[in-house]
Amino acid sequence: MVYEESTYDYVAKWTEKTQIKYVPHAKKGNTKSAERYEQYSQARTVGEALLLGAKAEDFLHDYQRKFIEVKRLKVEVFDSIEDQRQTHESFFSHFPPASAAALRARSDKTFKALTLAQALGVDLQDAQKLREGNETLEMTVGRLLADRTAQVVLEAVEKDGRRVTDCEVLSVLRLWMFKKNETRQNVLPEGQQWVHSDTFGLIRSRTGQYMVTNATREYPHVTQILNTWLHDRRPPQLDERFPCTSISLNSGYAAKRHRDGNNEGPSMIRGFGDYSGGQLAYWPDDDKSCPVENLVHEDRIPMDISKGLVLFDGNRGHEVDSFEGERFSVVWFSLGKFWKVQQEERDFLTHCGFTIPEGPDMGPISKLLPPPRGYTKCQSLGKMFGLKSADKAKVWQWPEEPNREEDKAAAKLLSAFNQQMETQVRGRRRGGVAAATAEPKGKPGPLAAAFGQASLGQTSADVGDEAEASPATPANMKDSTMADQAMSGEKRKRGRTQKRAVDAEEPEQKRVAHKALEPTSAEEATSSAEEPSCTAADAAAAEVASKLRATNGPEASNFSSLIFNPELAARTAAPVESFSLLAEALQAAANHPHPAVPLTNYFRFIAHHSASLETQLCDVLELLASATQVSSTMLRSAVKEAFGVTVPESDDVASAALRGCQQRTQAVSSQSPSVAAVVGMRASPSAKRIGDLLIALGSEGRSVVYLVLLLQGLTRVSRSTVLSALGHAFALIQPPCPQDGRVAQQRIYKSVEARHATMVAMERSITLAFGEVGGSSKQLVAALLRGCHASQLFAECSPRCGTPILPMNIQKSDDVELVLAKMASSAAVTMEPRHVGQVVQIHSKDNSLEIYGSDHRNLVGSLDKSQVKAVRSAVKTDCVIEAVLEENGNFVAVDCLVLNGEPLTRESLRNRKAAINKAVAPNDRLGVVHCEEVSMSDMTPETVRELLKEAKSQSWSGLALKSLTSEYEASAESTSSFSLVLSSSDAEGA
Repeated sequence: MVYEESTYDYVAKWTEKTQIKYVPHAKKGNTKSAERYEQYSQARTVGEALLLGAKAEDFLHDYQRKFIEVKRLKVEVFDSIEDQRQTHESFFSHFPPASAAALRARSDKTFKALTLAQALGVDLQDAQKLREGNETLEMTVGRLLADRTAQVVLEAVEKDGRRVTDCEVLSVLRLWMFKKNETRQNVLPEGQQWVHSDTFGLIRSRTGQYMVTNATREYPHVTQILNTWLHDRRPPQLDERFPCTSISLNSGYAAKRHRDGNNEGPSMIRGFGDYSGGQLAYWPDDDKSCPVENLVHEDRIPMDISKGLVLFDGNRGHEVDSFEGERFSVVWFSLGKFWKVQQEERDFLTHCGFTIPEGPDMGPISKLLPPPRGYTKCQSLGKMFGLKSADKAKVWQWPEEPNREEDKAAAKLLSAFNQQMETQVRGRRRGGVAAATAEPKGKPGPLAAAFGQASLGQTSADVGDEAEASPATPANMKDSTMADQAMSGEKRKRGRTQKRAVDAEEPEQKRVAHKALEPTSAEEATSSAEEPSCTAADAAAAEVASKLRATNGPEASNFSSLIFNPELAARTAAPVESFSLLAEALQAAANHPHPAVPLTNYFRFIAHHSASLETQLCDVLELLASATQVSSTMLRSAVKEAFGVTVPESDDVASAALRGCQQRTQAVSSQSPSVAAVVGMRASPSAKRIGDLLIALGSEGRSVVYLVLLLQGLTRVSRSTVLSALGHAFALIQPPCPQDGRVAQQRIYKSVEARHATMVAMERSITLAFGEVGGSSKQLVAALLRGCHASQLFAECSPRCGTPILPMNIQKSDDVELVLAKMASSAAVTMEPRHVGQVVQIHSKDNSLEIYGSDHRNLVGSLDKSQVKAVRSAVKTDCVIEAVLEENGNFVAVDCLVLNGEPLTRESLRNRKAAINKAVAPNDRLGVVHCEEVSMSDMTPETVRELLKEAKSQSWSGLALKSLTSEYEASAESTSSFSLVLSSSDAEGA
């Protein structure tokens, strides 16, 4: 029987102590094998099975046939390969030589991966949770190391103002652990079932949805280093960067003749590695008039892609010649109809260094690929027209000459980085203290050998003594992790361009400002009604934030990491209660493609280390989730008070505060103000109190700026993001219990699916609970610290009369087709007019009436007495009614959220509509909105547009479509209710 590689991989982790369980009577028939199975299947460990007559090969056979279930397979970390082998050898020795050798090789590979994990400070449990799909632990660690290496290189080239070199790209490619790709059937060499091929950037799912690959999101620096390498080598024929949305990364196979599918065509390719052969053969005049297999060999143009970039059309026939050695190929291309991608994905890909045109026109690159002339009847052009080889279609290749200085710098960097990793491995083995002694110069260590990378452990003869210098990476790199935030490729490019221009005394190139606080996700782009909209000052705030990266250096606490360790972060973090620590998390969130990640890690950190966790969580939520703002006039006065800087109205306050902070020379207290101090100040703000806090922050530029931005409401971290992060944090930790002496602990799940489901549930439940208690962080935090699960939060934080509920945000759109498509699956839908006016809540309890406006202030004292009297007479029972206060002073009830003390927010809209009729007896000042249940099959775009025109004639702002089965999503954006308005073009036609 031929055993699969996965079988060897798994059995290689076993020892004689491994606990197992056999399937009863799995082997049938009257055979000796079945008789032996009946005996050894009673065993509970591998050692017992051997004693009961199992042969070593039985383990491979039975595991592959799923006769064995392994219980509690623990991954152990050993001090050396020798220790690992001694532990496993007594088991491996029972196997035939060939099988034993295969198992030893895999066991050694596991050891090397775990060694790397130790060196990088990766928690093995976190790494196993991070890995997705069929990633093994070894694959995850290898990919993390590739990503970390790419990050180190990118930081170095930005600092040195040079290009990324071929050897630096090759070092990353050698570390990258490829998956077996069985989907690329059009390229599979004959006899192969899979190839090593991964895609970065944009892909299309089976349902046709455009999405960014997991590899791009989890390991962003690998994507960025490939794009940076390409942008550094822009051909002179191009006035701008090569447009592309995706990268195909290939290793160790010669693709058979094929045409790409779902590709716009223009593609760049480059080969890396030490190999011979492997040329790309291309049919530039292939017009697809014949099967690709019938293209004539004489018409192809072979090109050595190891010598430089090659431009080709992936939709025309091409193949790879056989080769010997180590060969990687990188292909940059654009996905078919890429211009339809959503803005969120476009922003993320641009952040990773891709250049994506707005429409189908791909610019000057298309002119370099003239239309194919075709090969009539798939014959040779030479045979048809007597053409000479020189008459073949022109193909573009840009050979590249080595740059000796850049290669020296790269060799020095990689050697130093490898030595630092080796030092960390030895230091961790000795108890966490890095050893001072380095490996002998020029000798590759076990990290280099782990992935066959002798080049990382030694340098060329040209480098000389420079190889002992430290790498260009933060000093605290040993406690950081790989999945740090993706740095902007555009920013790196600008830095290198500027330095090279200065060195060569050339004019400075025009550069586009990098906006660090630009929203990068759909939830960030959509702010709730209570949150301030973006203004011109917002863009200025983004410019300030970009300056902060140079002012403050790398984040000490590593909040951006996807593998965050609160204990490691505690070594370098600011005091847990300090505002400086919160400012660091806010800056990380503003620069992160997923802003909730740094905030989740911040919440996890304070849960582990805060001595007054409940108070601090309440203070943080009060700062981040509240819409309270301080006037610009007061802030300008505060900056003048603190730094003596006059801030003109045309100037940005945050920028002025940063300048004043940097110019300050007077010594200040070394203790940063606490979050509680900032909350106390904002409760009763004055220029003097704000100025005192700015002075206390001293030279902390980041803290000064984020204090100003918080008071302006311009941090660009939305309330929904903050609540999502809080939900994720409490899904990942068990909160501390001081009464029982229990500290915060990591929450353990049986599966990744369970962990993900809990995070989603906690995110939603916390968001709704926060809204239902009117934004009362104290009530919500108390419930969380009691260990409430998602399903328990509604009972702990239910809405009640007298506390204004944060309103649900209904999506507004003039795209009729889009709304109808989103509502198409709703079984029951109601349509109602959207009245013009202010959304209010009417709270009635025990004959007491309160009417809260959009700012949660009681309006009863400001309303006409006749209005209040009419409302009081119309409301028949204790309830909370959502209504619209029209300009004429009349109220229109649209929803019922509480009835007779019972919360209805989690009830269906149909039930809530029925409750309105029980709670309200309409009169001339308080009416009930008219609604009509409609069938979506009758709702054509033309019909809806006519209804919208009629609504406009009635002075309504539009029409609302709501699912009758939907809940009231307090403080969140509704996923099943939409407000339709008439578009300007339709309005003109009216």
